[in-house]
Amino acid sequence: MILARLSHAIRQQNWFAVVLEFVIVIAGVVIGFQVTAWNTEQEAAARTDILTARLIADLRAEQWRIEGTSLYSAQVADNAQRALDTLEGRRTVDDETLVIEAFRATQIFSFPVIRTTYNELVSTGTVDLIKDADLIAAAVEYYETGPSEISLEDPARPYRYAFYRLADRALYDALADNCAEPRLLEIGDYAALPQILDFPCEIDGHDVAIAAVAERLRASEAIIPLLRQRAIETLVDSRQDYWQNLFERILSAREDRE
Repeated sequence: MILARLSHAIRQQNWFAVVLEFVIVIAGVVIGFQVTAWNTEQEAAARTDILTARLIADLRAEQWRIEGTSLYSAQVADNAQRALDTLEGRRTVDDETLVIEAFRATQIFSFPVIRTTYNELVSTGTVDLIKDADLIAAAVEYYETGPSEISLEDPARPYRYAFYRLADRALYDALADNCAEPRLLEIGDYAALPQILDFPCEIDGHDVAIAAVAERLRASEAIIPLLRQRAIETLVDSRQDYWQNLFERILSAREDRE
């Protein structure tokens, strides 16, 4: 339609109409580009909002996991030290208490790192969509720090396997059911953390096995140095101050702005 009018205007030497048609065409192209650019910007802004919200949610979950690791490790360390004090004669307790504390010294806070959004940002090359420089810098620092740099626990778990060798299967099942952390613990449940492992625990119907395992613990020459290691490595792991402060600074600042 425009081409037909343009051809007619040229044949009629109606130069005003020719110029007007050219202006209409050019304006249409420019407006089209602007609309496309605006749509692209809107899509990018929406994508930025979604990824930023997801990254914040992941980091808040990690904030809870780090807090849980700190408190859980401290309680494991306390149990290991109490069992060690008993075995080295600085403390006297009954067999059941010794076995429970020795068992709790084996425990591990096993929530995996939540890094789905960060991995997506890196793999798709869209890290620059996160406009909050402090937020993305904190995410990079945290997620690019290897687990071995965050935790000093021996990945071979020597104390845990040493305890397995001294344990009784039915008794171990009872300990896991009654004296470990709740199996349905949910991410974000801060109320459960202060006594996640140190809560009243009794084992009924396993008196013979308890006495036998306690005797093996007291007779074992290998268990004491492993308990000593366990008490120290988990004490070190309980000191998550750097990451706790990082999350507090970044996430609390965002809450204040929101």
